[in-house]
Amino acid sequence: MSTATTTRGSLGNLPAEVTSFVGRRHEVTGIRRMLSASRLVTLTGAGGVGKTRLAQRVGAELRRSFPDGVWFVGLAELRDPDLVAVTVGETLGIREDVVSPDAHGLAAFLADQQALLILDNCEHLVGACADLAETLLRACPELRILVTSRQALRLDSEANLTVQPLSVPGQGAACTPADLHNYESASLLVERATAVCPGFQVTDANCATIVRLCQALEGMPLAIELAMARLRVLSLEQILDRLTDRYRLLTAGARNAPARQQTLRALIDWSWDLCSDAERTLWARMSVFAGGVELDAAEAVCADDKLPADTILDLIASLVDKSVLTRTGNGNARYHMLEVTREYGALKLLAAGEQEAVASRHCRWFAELAAHADRNWVSPYQAAVMQRLRHERANLRVALEYAITAGPPEIALQFAADLQNHWFIRGYLSEGRHWLDRALAIPAPRHWSRVKALRVAAWIAGVQGDGDQAAQLLADAVALAETLPPSPERAYLPLIQGVFLMWPGHHAEALPMLEQALAGFRALDNRNGEMWTLIVLGLCRGLAGQPSNGYQDLTTAKDLGAASGEAWWQAFALWALSVLRWRDGDHAGATAAAKESLVIRKVVEDEQFTVGLAVESLAWIAASELRDQRSAALLGASKRMWQAMHTSLAPFRTLQDWHDEVVDQVRSRLGAATFSAAIRRGSDLSAADAVAMALERQPRVQVPKPRMDAAAGLGLTKREREVAALIAQGLTNREIAARLVVAQRTAEGHVENILSKLGFTSRTQVAGWLASQKQPSQD
Repeated sequence: MSTATTTRGSLGNLPAEVTSFVGRRHEVTGIRRMLSASRLVTLTGAGGVGKTRLAQRVGAELRRSFPDGVWFVGLAELRDPDLVAVTVGETLGIREDVVSPDAHGLAAFLADQQALLILDNCEHLVGACADLAETLLRACPELRILVTSRQALRLDSEANLTVQPLSVPGQGAACTPADLHNYESASLLVERATAVCPGFQVTDANCATIVRLCQALEGMPLAIELAMARLRVLSLEQILDRLTDRYRLLTAGARNAPARQQTLRALIDWSWDLCSDAERTLWARMSVFAGGVELDAAEAVCADDKLPADTILDLIASLVDKSVLTRTGNGNARYHMLEVTREYGALKLLAAGEQEAVASRHCRWFAELAAHADRNWVSPYQAAVMQRLRHERANLRVALEYAITAGPPEIALQFAADLQNHWFIRGYLSEGRHWLDRALAIPAPRHWSRVKALRVAAWIAGVQGDGDQAAQLLADAVALAETLPPSPERAYLPLIQGVFLMWPGHHAEALPMLEQALAGFRALDNRNGEMWTLIVLGLCRGLAGQPSNGYQDLTTAKDLGAASGEAWWQAFALWALSVLRWRDGDHAGATAAAKESLVIRKVVEDEQFTVGLAVESLAWIAASELRDQRSAALLGASKRMWQAMHTSLAPFRTLQDWHDEVVDQVRSRLGAATFSAAIRRGSDLSAADAVAMALERQPRVQVPKPRMDAAAGLGLTKREREVAALIAQGLTNREIAARLVVAQRTAEGHVENILSKLGFTSRTQVAGWLASQKQPSQD
């Protein structure tokens, strides 16, 4: 099993600022202290108390303490415990060939990293999260984990903190507008009120109402936000009157739930009571969606004789007005529910006896969406269908789960296989394999849907480097296909067989299989298969003999893609052409083809596979031109992309060998330290800036300039200048500590001081600053 490492000094995936965060300074300090003493800290508390935002704020404040990143993994929309480790791996941007559902690969990946992992909303996956945390903490001595959950993981090493509501003015307290800032709940209420009504102001007239609202809502952040959303249609006094009446009704008599949960339920009950019967029905039915929904899906899944399709839009508009739904998106609008609101609707759907019917319609609609995307992959709609699938990832998971557990086997097989481009282009390889494995485990009639599922699963296994499993899956597909009547699916089998032969270098054996596939696809007028085969065939011919032998096939594939209005196969063909031209010594032609690939691929949003290939190709070309700094930086950028795609060049032995040769050549010419620094510069770039560098354009985002006094390094001690020089060489805090014979915490303190004094936020900036100085790096 191969290993990989994340980019040192990465800030992880937290947003730069945690919005709508009020108070909690005491809790933040306490959690930081707990994390210094315990490697696993769990924040528990009721839904809506603010655990997620508190964890995000702690992570933001601890960025510099974890050189390998602070990583936030949201699990609220995940339902399958087998995907917890995969989801963590995707968030970290690591290669999927080191991640498995039992987390052994993930543990190996994180073994030597100083990182903070935040697992958010674990209560519905508590068993899987506990198992993962225990495995990681045992194998990764420098890793710390912060968990948010409504219940603890119950591990021996776990430290727990119950998150309390925000501070509230006491009963009978006399508050003036100037006093309100002393109470966290009041500060949040005013902040949210101002966001809803920009002209909102605290006055002597409304101060008492604000205090009573904070008391009625008992300092629950989510309850405060839900209540303030009503300011669009009600005054503060009206909100207080309605809330107080409902709260009094719900708290009369014995109740099992804590009072603050009753208050939150009161707000949602209140919203439910304000809805018409049709709005309530739609609310309940829309709870089947996960991660948001667009109008067409809502109309198809939620409509029936009771709720006609032509009424759905107006009802959605009403639910948006009532703050049950929120609208997002600048293009096609998407509608979201808060998780607590969705759970409430799901209970109502179950009580109405409609859960099974609506879930079945949800599954069928998203299965058809997957089929539509597969049919329209080679078309002008390619980018749009891929973007839609990306937005619908949570819904696809819900629908796949239903298809596998409750639907006909053929539907589950076809559904998982139709998502082949979604799994591959987006880098969701392990997840695709997970669903395909589950679908293939269902006893099913002998059908072409099973052949397709087998060959897609074989392809994914091959890309991940699992050659034995790939061969077995493909053999099963071939054996089953021989017993079935003719189908267009049959032509894909020799294509995959040919690719699997080409990867290890068996070009002579691969060529006849690929030529057979090409003939089959052309007889069927199957453009997708034809372009795929032409690209592989051209590459194979160029590798088997003269590189120019593959030019014609690759040019034909590109022209077919242009005529079809698609972009991805064109970009793939241009990358292959750049590789063959590089091998042919045509550096100018190779560079032009790789850069054109990068430009064309932009049509498919967030696609990284051909980007990684083209950047890699440009790194090889730069090495051949002795542009070693550029080559190393591009290698760093492509390395990060392979991690983000969860794959590598390893299965394609020839490409991996060329990569290794280029790395050896460039490292030997630059020297290890300079090479490592250049690699880091490339890997620290965003995808957009990496592409700009590859195209030799000015990056969109410039590195922030240091403070004025940083130009001369004012305030840095002699030891700090020594540390800065070691940072510039690419050393980690642990390596700096060993070099200077000091404790690691001491080295970390020096790094913190350097960043603070120079006004920098990353180690890369320190290296760049030091390189720009004329004076020696040490006093």
